[in-house]
Amino acid sequence: MANATALVRQALHGTGLDVVGSCGVAEYDACAPADLRSAAILPGARGVVVAASSGPGLWRAFRARVDAHRELWDAAHPYDGFVGELLDRADAALGAAGVAFRRFDAGVSAPVRVSFVALGRLTALGAPGPFGLLIHPRHGPWWALRGAWIVDADVDPAPSLVGACTGCVAPCVGGWDRAGGIPDASVEVRGRCVVGQASRYDDEQIAYHYDRARTVARLRNG
Repeated sequence: MANATALVRQALHGTGLDVVGSCGVAEYDACAPADLRSAAILPGARGVVVAASSGPGLWRAFRARVDAHRELWDAAHPYDGFVGELLDRADAALGAAGVAFRRFDAGVSAPVRVSFVALGRLTALGAPGPFGLLIHPRHGPWWALRGAWIVDADVDPAPSLVGACTGCVAPCVGGWDRAGGIPDASVEVRGRCVVGQASRYDDEQIAYHYDRARTVARLRNG
């Protein structure tokens, strides 16, 4: 029997979407709203697979593409479009193995919105930090959920996860006792996280995520 986690991981190897996790469908259904539970989306589903990027690898692959095809800057969301093309590789691998699936994208214009924060927690890719982002145990705040598939195949179970923030004094927000709610995940706050700084995004990538329109305008003319 095909293992959907392995199929997705292999299909996305080397693309920059190098973080893949999964969980059983029972765990997913337990927290999904009724209209997004597996019975409504894919009867007979057995699991969920989630893919994410980490560090600057995905961005650098994207820049290589748009440097070769400058017209891609004219798309409404060029980065999301590039990610979607990569996720198509996993679709093809699942289809070739005879796995029925339903895919969800994390892009701005995705037609169906699901909680990728919930999916990241369910698949043990990250745990909530003090500034509103899931913190990955290796990459800290420098990663992003990109796509998910509900599948009618076996998947790897989610491992147990000890939150990366456990025992931390939270210098990112000036200490847990002074957090006072959830601060914005600003560049400065993310930069003070003690986990994952080796995965920090390139400055240009950071600029794109925090001010896409201005960054695209500058890079299009560069």
